[in-house]
Amino acid sequence: MIVFNVLVFLGELAATNNFDIQPTENLFAQYGAVPYYIHFALNGIGVLRLGTLVTSMFLHAGLWHVGGNMLFLFVFGDNVEDALGHGKYLGFYLLSGVAGGLTQVFLALLNGPPDIYIPSVGASGAISGVLAAYLVFFPKARVLSILGYFIVPIRAFWFIGVWFLIQLLFSYVGADTGVAYGAHVGGFVFGLVLAGIARLFIRVRELEP
Repeated sequence: MIVFNVLVFLGELAATNNFDIQPTENLFAQYGAVPYYIHFALNGIGVLRLGTLVTSMFLHAGLWHVGGNMLFLFVFGDNVEDALGHGKYLGFYLLSGVAGGLTQVFLALLNGPPDIYIPSVGASGAISGVLAAYLVFFPKARVLSILGYFIVPIRAFWFIGVWFLIQLLFSYVGADTGVAYGAHVGGFVFGLVLAGIARLFIRVRELEP
């Protein structure tokens, strides 16, 4: 998934003039999840637009965007994939991304213009689901985190829990930072529920605390 996301991002750069670091708006408008179009697609008008809930997951708005997302996927994704298996992990990843995208669409429709015309892009919703699964499967595992000038091991329960509370707060207050916090929240909640159900049926080898 990391390789595929990076290849798509390189394709975005190749589609711009002189490999500019910001992909074109037309690309996002066509393949990003635009709430206005998704709303009509859910009502049977232009249903092919529902496909953008998937294509938008593989588009990123810049080097820091794709780099940050892939770092989180690199740290947390492999262990979740080991727990679920390759095929189920892929399905879990995609479903979490769609759930995150639909959450962002719903919030944008509540806010109205101009939010309903702004395309959402990025793997954040899917990766949020992966974080939720990691929390369910490996709550006692330690995550190396940078705090000031120090690298400190923090239990996944606290690291991911605090991260989610920040996303929830920013989504609630409507922080205008250009980040789709609603997608983060939606993907995480969906992933938490689905991973919780999966945990009842699979045995997970605990990571070293």
